[in-house]
Amino acid sequence: MTNSEFNVRFAPSPTGELHLGGARTALFNWLFAKHNKGKFFLRIEDTDTKRSNDIYTDQILDSLSWLGLSWDEPLVYQSNRLDDYKIYIKALLSSGQLYHCFCSKNDLDNAKDKGHYKYPGTCRKLEADDIKTRLNQGVSFTYRVRIPDGITKYKDMIYGPIEVDHKELDDFIVIRSDGSPTYNFTAVIDDHNMNITHVIRGEDHVSNTPKQIILYKALDFNIPQFGHLPMILGADGKRLSKRHGAAGVQTFREEGYLPESLNNYLVLLGWNPGTEEELFSLDELIQNFDLFKVQKKGAIWDEKKLHWISGQHIMKTGADHIIDKLRANDPEWGKGSSISYLTSIIELIKGRAKSLSEFIAQSHYFFNAPSSYDEKALEKAWNDNVVNKRIQLLMEKISSLDSWKKEYLQSSFELFVKEHDLGLGKIIMPIRLAVCGSLNGPAVYDILELLGKDESLKRINVSLKELPK
Repeated sequence: MTNSEFNVRFAPSPTGELHLGGARTALFNWLFAKHNKGKFFLRIEDTDTKRSNDIYTDQILDSLSWLGLSWDEPLVYQSNRLDDYKIYIKALLSSGQLYHCFCSKNDLDNAKDKGHYKYPGTCRKLEADDIKTRLNQGVSFTYRVRIPDGITKYKDMIYGPIEVDHKELDDFIVIRSDGSPTYNFTAVIDDHNMNITHVIRGEDHVSNTPKQIILYKALDFNIPQFGHLPMILGADGKRLSKRHGAAGVQTFREEGYLPESLNNYLVLLGWNPGTEEELFSLDELIQNFDLFKVQKKGAIWDEKKLHWISGQHIMKTGADHIIDKLRANDPEWGKGSSISYLTSIIELIKGRAKSLSEFIAQSHYFFNAPSSYDEKALEKAWNDNVVNKRIQLLMEKISSLDSWKKEYLQSSFELFVKEHDLGLGKIIMPIRLAVCGSLNGPAVYDILELLGKDESLKRINVSLKELPK
């Protein structure tokens, strides 16, 4: 593949959409490769034919592309490599490092009932004639690794020195009874064939690493460096899952988050730049990323922090770019309006929206007069005919304005409340309700100016006829 000293891979199983933990693992690998001018490969681990689905493969590839995490060729599918795995099985069998295991599920369950929580080695010392007889009888079997005596030591790039006594390991399976290979076996073979130099994955794989190192040694392969990332946790301290409301990457995309925002937030789940800075572009992350700055402690998912980061990225994004993103998200958005009008809308809203979906929701009244009014807003802002009288008087005043600029509107409103001894909210809230249908949004003077005099007065007149309800 390549002689780069820094070759990493992301190896998802297409049994579901790309989740946040997987996306962060891909991002850390990608940043590590880019920072070190290495290669980032993608491997689809689709040997589980019952659970793997091409729909999820496509979705994973699409999500990674959306995040901007491009991969180097070739793209590897494990399902295309089954014949290659057989070559290494033969090599391990001939060297005596694998053996046939004929134990059934009932045999293994009975062993557990007797207190053998590891495989007790029942078939480890079967004679060749006994093995041949059972094979001729068609007894199903698995292949197990003959774990040698000793200790496996390695230096984790995040957790430091790790040592595992082989007495703690059982003779694990590499080929199931249906002939399919297991994860620990295929990962070693493929990482070797792909010249992977650094394996960066979640800490839930820590228990797999000594088993894989044993296989690397058994096959006389170079052993890569390992780094295990801390888990992403919910507020309850347990591993983040759907019960915490954790969505997949596709959901965040559909909800209109910018990929820059999601990448920025994900990288802060476990990585600390060593400064107070929290906002980064991908280029800035490439420049600053250092795997040794990844923390050992699990990272807590904080939706409020995500929203803040997302809002900050939107603030930094140009209106023309946001328009393109909005139309990609909703082709009907702003249809028929001028670019200058759309730009003005974006500049008004961008400080209040955390996603493209919020942009679309909050900009609705710039294209459509209210067809209904928020019930709670009505109770608060327009609950009797006294309001109608005030707004009618205000209408008479502002209808004669020569300029509809926000400065003139603001002066007229302030003069009006002073003349009638009112608080400013007594007219601001009803006017906002009349033109927007709710009490949320940017400054009412900005909204009126952007809508224009004719449209603003038209909406206010409609509300005078329809309210209070």
